[in-house]
Amino acid sequence: MVARTVNETLNVVEHTPPVHKKVLDIMPGISGGVARVMIGQPFDTIKTRLQVMGQGTALAAKLPASDVYLNSNDCLRKMVANEGWISLYRGVMAPLLGNMVLLGIHFPTFSKTKSYLEEKMPTPLGEFSHLKTLAGGAAAGLAGSIVSCPSEHVRTKMMLQRRAALAAQMGLKIQGLEMYKGSWDCATSIMRGHGMKGLYRGMTSTVLRDIMGYAWFFYGYEATMHALAGPNKTKADLTYKEVMAAGIMAGFGLWGSMFPIDTIKSKMQGDSLSNPQYRNTMDCLRQSVAVEGYKGLFRGFSAAMYRAIPVNAGIFLAVEGARNVINKYEDSLDELFMGANTKVPSGVTAPVS
Repeated sequence: MVARTVNETLNVVEHTPPVHKKVLDIMPGISGGVARVMIGQPFDTIKTRLQVMGQGTALAAKLPASDVYLNSNDCLRKMVANEGWISLYRGVMAPLLGNMVLLGIHFPTFSKTKSYLEEKMPTPLGEFSHLKTLAGGAAAGLAGSIVSCPSEHVRTKMMLQRRAALAAQMGLKIQGLEMYKGSWDCATSIMRGHGMKGLYRGMTSTVLRDIMGYAWFFYGYEATMHALAGPNKTKADLTYKEVMAAGIMAGFGLWGSMFPIDTIKSKMQGDSLSNPQYRNTMDCLRQSVAVEGYKGLFRGFSAAMYRAIPVNAGIFLAVEGARNVINKYEDSLDELFMGANTKVPSGVTAPVS
């Protein structure tokens, strides 16, 4: 039997080429990234609109009633009536590409960080390491923020094109809100006008959000999987329904822990780059609380928590499904490799057992 090297992301056969191993290592995360965006984009759009254009926000007083959102259902109804269903997926290309890369970073980083900590401080057999799981998730969030900040900035700008159009119609030039043809035009326009600094607007709040959020995202998933597996089973023994349940808990951990910071990030990235209202993260927090109170930091929270159920069930279903496909693929390579090694060359007599 060919020796195997086991890692938490997937099983890897030693004879697999190194580049091939790296590709296979990120494939589950990429699958999860696609699932996250295609399922979650409508929820994210509603959440962001509520955070920036919801009743009680600074801009709401200047907008017509048809474009001020009272809650998630009201936002959905008005968006579809004013802009059509397609508006829920406006700006989807940036997060689709970003999340394919993002979860391809998150899962391997979490796995490798946790493995490194286990080598330094082994956890007793059968026990669950709370701190190492949180640390691995925090490291994954930190690494991923390099990608999530610019991709979410572009997505936020595209989600708020309705606001930009209304501002232009109402002559609110002071807002300095820009119109874009699409995600690519948005990204290149920001780069031309404001450079990398402009593209990474909101980086501080993104880093804080992702460290906090992904620590509890991975903790929610791993702790639930550990509890469901119990003392007599491993993760591989769990059903897809149990995997989906663990994914939902991961989503609740993610959004439940980081939502107020996400609101500040949305406001920072939704702000004008040419004529910004907020100087920095703390200034955004101060102004937001002064106008909307602390309650305003949780505007759109219900949309995010509703989102957590189908999106995170879908993420981990896609991730675990991809892992299983890869494992089967590796097993077939293993059998093929073994078969090739057991063939007896012509002119050589096979040993008799």
